[in-house]
Amino acid sequence: MHYFNHAACGPLADAALQAMYIYAQREQKIGGYGAAKEAQADIERLYRSIAATIHALPQDIALTQGNSDGWSRIVSAMDWSDGGRILAHRTEWGGNLGVLMQLSAQYGVQVEEIPSDSDGAMSLDALEMQLRTPASLVVLTWMPANGPLVQPAEAVGDLCAQFGVPLLVDAAQAVGQWPVDVGRLQCSALTAPGRKWLCGPRGTGFVYIHPSFLCRLRPLSADHFSRPWQYGTTWAYRGDARRLEHSEASIALRLGLGAAISAWSNLGVEHIHSEIQKRADWLRTELEALPSIRVQRTGRHASSGIVTFECASHSAAQLHRRLNELGVEAAISPIAFTPWDMQARGLGELLRLSPGHDTSYRSLQYCLDALKELVSQT
Repeated sequence: MHYFNHAACGPLADAALQAMYIYAQREQKIGGYGAAKEAQADIERLYRSIAATIHALPQDIALTQGNSDGWSRIVSAMDWSDGGRILAHRTEWGGNLGVLMQLSAQYGVQVEEIPSDSDGAMSLDALEMQLRTPASLVVLTWMPANGPLVQPAEAVGDLCAQFGVPLLVDAAQAVGQWPVDVGRLQCSALTAPGRKWLCGPRGTGFVYIHPSFLCRLRPLSADHFSRPWQYGTTWAYRGDARRLEHSEASIALRLGLGAAISAWSNLGVEHIHSEIQKRADWLRTELEALPSIRVQRTGRHASSGIVTFECASHSAAQLHRRLNELGVEAAISPIAFTPWDMQARGLGELLRLSPGHDTSYRSLQYCLDALKELVSQT
């Protein structure tokens, strides 16, 4: 299999598989609670590893079941009873937009689109003007799922800090392939999954919560772990980001995530980032030479490891099916992933390739040759 689908789910790291298997054996032998107690030190190490990955503190990290899970936990824990105003760019992840539309329907929250610059990224000038009117939250999908665009996240963070508006960064496509520093981003919160560029197991993820933003989060789904009983008084939310967690979780998956991050850290983010960029740039350059192929570009903005394109002679579904038959694991980026952006640009489905840092050039050439053959067929 020639794998080009890290943007959806990276191949599970060997170390992650081994860690989960060893723990499952232990759980089978002594039971779930006993095994969890034995693994507690490793779980605490996971919080520290995640914090180091994004230059944060362990107490500002909470574990989740995935990126969308974490993002929804944060937004739903805010108080929208008096309405509010949320600013979002057209490249926001479709699942996030669905949550915002529900807030609008249920609480009357205004969801306002931030205009784009000439290259399709968020217009910083437009955002600055919009922030002059009170806003409750700015949401930013740092790297959209439908193309290589890298939003100017640090500049967005500067503006939000200047106007005192919380910034929620969806870093689903950033963590694992791009250097991430929450201090430089100046974000109030950040979400990421374990299954994409970190090559951890599905059903894992994490959120970062800045201490100044934590007091604004009061999750209704709190249990005895996130809002424990204070003897002699009442229940009170935890004073760290783990107030967004629940008592029940898969320890095996968390240990798998920890092992995957450890393997990732040993390689170094700068090396991983550089190797992914080389492969994605190579693909874009070679694909642009093919007839009927139109590759998505980002103009003056930086490019991520996501390569997307459309073909005049074949649909994305046709190419995806044929590539799969030839042993190439690619993906389709449908309108629903980024509905505002796709509709604004008049795009339908795109074919998406997302190589990893260790994708061989043999696989790159194989994928390119397969596409050459396919697009030549009528």
